[in-house]
Amino acid sequence: MDHRISRTAVVEHGSRRGAWRMQFLVPTERLAPFVRRFNAYAEHDTSFTRRRELPSGLATLVFNLGQELRVEHPINTRTIYGAGAAFYSGLSRTYAVTETDRSQEGAQVMLTPLGARRLIGFPLEDVSDRLIDPVDLFAFAARETIERLQETKSHEGRLAILEQLMMRRLMLSPSQIPHDLIWALGRLQETFGSVGVNTLAAEVGCSRKHLTVRFGREFGMPPKLFARVVRFDRAVQVLRRGHVASWADLASACGYADQAHLTRDFREFAGSSPAAFARRKLPDDGGFVD
Repeated sequence: MDHRISRTAVVEHGSRRGAWRMQFLVPTERLAPFVRRFNAYAEHDTSFTRRRELPSGLATLVFNLGQELRVEHPINTRTIYGAGAAFYSGLSRTYAVTETDRSQEGAQVMLTPLGARRLIGFPLEDVSDRLIDPVDLFAFAARETIERLQETKSHEGRLAILEQLMMRRLMLSPSQIPHDLIWALGRLQETFGSVGVNTLAAEVGCSRKHLTVRFGREFGMPPKLFARVVRFDRAVQVLRRGHVASWADLASACGYADQAHLTRDFREFAGSSPAAFARRKLPDDGGFVD
C-alpha cells in the first residue's frame, strides 16, 4: 500500500512475512544535491532476520531506535548497535548484511556523494566505506539528534528532525570540492554510469589518470567503479518495481553490454545471479533477504 502526500510517501505491509511501515521524505530543492531521501521505519514479527543491503552510489546515516541491530560490513565482521546507537556508512563496493531479532525501528538519511563529502568534512578516500559513529563526526549535534529521535515517536516528527539536522550540517558547510569534479559526478549520475571515463575526462579537460585520482580522492571511489555501481543500482530499482520481462531486456535497458555483463555485476555487488537475487525480494519496498 503506497500513500503519497506532498514530499512524503508511506509504505505499509502486513503478511506472513511480517509487518512493516516506512515513511519517506523527499528533500527540499536546496537539500536535493546532498540528500536522496529520508526514511523512518518500524517492523515486527518478520519471518526473516537478515537482509542484504546493496551498494547504490550513496552513503547512509542510520539511527537505531529499537532493538539490537547487527551489521556485517565488511562481510564476516560484525558490529552491534543497541537502541540509541548510530552509524555512518560510506559509498560501498559490495553488499552488507543487517541482522535483527525479527523487529527493528529507526531512521536514516541517504546521502549523495556531495552530501557525504560535506558531512564528513574531508576527502572520502580517508574513510572509505567503513562504519563510523556520527558522534565522532559532529559530536554534540549527533548526541542531540539521537536524544530527540528517541523522544519523538511519530515518523513525521523523526523525519523533520533529520531534515533539520541536514540543513544545519550541509547548508552551512562551505563547498571544498572543485567544480569540475562536481560536474563529473553529476554526469555519471544523470547518465546512470553510461558515459565512459575517457569521454568524461575529455569533457572535463584532463587525462583519464588525473580525473581518476582526483575523483577517487574526493568521493572515495574511482569514477569507473562509481559508474558501475550507479548502473547496478538502476537495475536493482527496476527489479524492485517488478518490471522485468527477461534478464536480457533488463541488461539492455540499464546499459549493460549483454546479460552476461549484468550477471557479473550482480555476482560482485549483490553476491548472487540476478535470478537468484530476485527470489530474495520482499514485497512493498521491504528490501532483499539474505
